[in-house]
Amino acid sequence: MMRSRILPVVLLGACLTTLAACGDGDTPSAASSPGSATATAGAAASAAAAVAPDDRALCKTLNTAATALRTGITNAQQDGGGVLAADAKKTFTAFHTTVTEALASAPASDVTTAAKAIADELGAAAISADPIGSAADSDFEKLGNDLTTACKAAGVTVMF
Repeated sequence: MMRSRILPVVLLGACLTTLAACGDGDTPSAASSPGSATATAGAAASAAAAVAPDDRALCKTLNTAATALRTGITNAQQDGGGVLAADAKKTFTAFHTTVTEALASAPASDVTTAAKAIADELGAAAISADPIGSAADSDFEKLGNDLTTACKAAGVTVMF
């Protein structure tokens, strides 16, 4: 049972690790202290709601949300490598909320389409009984490639 829980966490962690650079290098990285994931995601959501983002700004918001997501999952990992469902749900929900709020004022584009697809996948994983397993079963590689391509076209280097 433990092995089956570790593999999805490792796979999801590998996918999330590549999400690190959704910016063009001029944005500071988010704090990595415990509990900062939700605060960072909330701050990103507030900033995104204040100004209608263009694709570059949306990619930078995604970077902040992704950093919070990775930090939340990393901080939630248990000694055996697993993540409690409640912790994963909380972290996935924070990401979904931040991105969805940013998308509310964003004009339609390839970036918004790709961001919505990722947010929808994590939103669905957040409400499932096994959020880590659901996230690991989704096609994050394709979704990440789509977002990387869209943000690159907007002038922002993304490694999702």
